[in-house]
Amino acid sequence: MIVIAQKRVALLPPDVAYAERLFALIDDSRETLRTWLPWVDAARSAEDSRQFLAGVAEGARSGSACASWLIGLDGELAGCIDIHGISKLHRSGFLGYWLADRFVGRGVMGEAAAQALDAGFGALELNRIAILAGVENVRSRAVAERLGFIREGAQREGLHLHGRYHDACQYSMLAGEWRARR
Repeated sequence: MIVIAQKRVALLPPDVAYAERLFALIDDSRETLRTWLPWVDAARSAEDSRQFLAGVAEGARSGSACASWLIGLDGELAGCIDIHGISKLHRSGFLGYWLADRFVGRGVMGEAAAQALDAGFGALELNRIAILAGVENVRSRAVAERLGFIREGAQREGLHLHGRYHDACQYSMLAGEWRARR
């Protein structure tokens, strides 16, 4: 497991010790998160969060196609970030992320995503990381654009959420592009 810590924003391991705090974050921001994240309705208790964290930790030990972290801000849990759908063959993956409402608009996600990208293009040895965000998901798209991701196009009805299809923007960053920005 890659653990990344800096002064203001830290990427923390997905430890079950955070289950209560993680569930509280999800529950406090449920309506906002639910708009773009299909798993939110299934997160009904701290036990659900514990099972999620245990599964992610086990996946990391067994070499799953996902690298996940909890996002800490000045010692307080703020959200989650991962690189999922990792293909070792193609050296690629997808960046996914969310923050609790009270942490939005403070630059937290940009810092957390930069650290995750450093890990993805560093220790994970990926060459390409993509972000898929709903066309109407302005905040998620803004994260990708601020980080310098290139918009590759739109996937028509690429997301199915709560019984409805949504168009999605796909962005990507290549290892060489990230290194040039750092």
